[in-house]
Amino acid sequence: MYTERLTTLMFCGGFMLLCYIIILALIVCDHRAGVRKAKQRGETITSDGHKRTIEKISKYFNMTFALSIVDILQLTLILFLYHFYGRDIIMIPWFTLIGVGYVGFVEIKSIWEPADVKEKKQMQDYRRAIIALIREYGGIDKVLEAVMKDQKEIENASLPNHELE
Repeated sequence: MYTERLTTLMFCGGFMLLCYIIILALIVCDHRAGVRKAKQRGETITSDGHKRTIEKISKYFNMTFALSIVDILQLTLILFLYHFYGRDIIMIPWFTLIGVGYVGFVEIKSIWEPADVKEKKQMQDYRRAIIALIREYGGIDKVLEAVMKDQKEIENASLPNHELE
């Protein structure tokens, strides 16, 4: 009976490995969908999107790894309870499963999102930023003054220095 538990434990380990593969597959699908949507919008594809994908892989795998450690602890506890007290509890890596479910929900929602949703979000962000600037400076006139001053400083800094000739 104890060997059945060890077999179940190995099955749980394989299941957790499969969860990592599923996460990677979902991220790859989302990346491909993002490239396709960028082409639909006529955007040039730069390394920024690829960097965001790498960051996403890092974040999701870090989260899933932490959840897997919790699962290893809970599965070890269940094995301990069975071995010493004869308590029979189902061995399933619940935390990893919930984490993969969350990642799956986010990634599938991102894949199914229409291409123009990103543009709408960016426009809303620009509007919020402009409104925040107007509130910070106390009016549109003061914002325009600050922008023009910054523009003149940039132009003056980019002009060649002829005093050295």
